[in-house]
Amino acid sequence: MAKPRGRETVSDMVRSLAVVGAVVAALFLVVVWQRPEVQGDVRSPVDVAGAVGAVQTSGPFPVLAPAPPASWTPTSAWFEPNSADVPGAVLHVGYQTASGSYAEVRQTDAALDDAVSAWADYGVPTGEQTELAGLTWQRVESDRTGRRALVTSRSTGDGAVAVVVTGKADWPELEVLAGSLR
Repeated sequence: MAKPRGRETVSDMVRSLAVVGAVVAALFLVVVWQRPEVQGDVRSPVDVAGAVGAVQTSGPFPVLAPAPPASWTPTSAWFEPNSADVPGAVLHVGYQTASGSYAEVRQTDAALDDAVSAWADYGVPTGEQTELAGLTWQRVESDRTGRRALVTSRSTGDGAVAVVVTGKADWPELEVLAGSLR
């Protein structure tokens, strides 16, 4: 005969927990047994050339292809013909730098002010400029997030193209990425 509700003993609870524990342990062993052994970094390769090629093929603007040092690892690359961030097409390529920081380059046919607001966390110009890859870049920094950006706009036959090199990387690394654009 079953005990009335509320009259369970500690040994009843221990037995119940043992049954639940056995089921959890069995499931754990099945999952561990089926899991492949992880060796090294198992990231999908990032197709930078494919994203750059998509812009060159569709032709919304002439693109500058990044060519950072081989020690930098591409982490993301995509092209959006109609971006949600800015009113225009966007090419994005992100990298993990040799020091482990993050840097990215974004190019768009939208206005430079829209690009800076969206990608540099509403950063403000620091007043410093630098010449890289034949372009004059302004330094922009966000007080809120500490995000840094090098920004420029270049004229093309189809209009202006805004270029933003940004990330949590330090200024010299951002300059390496901006200087690698060809």
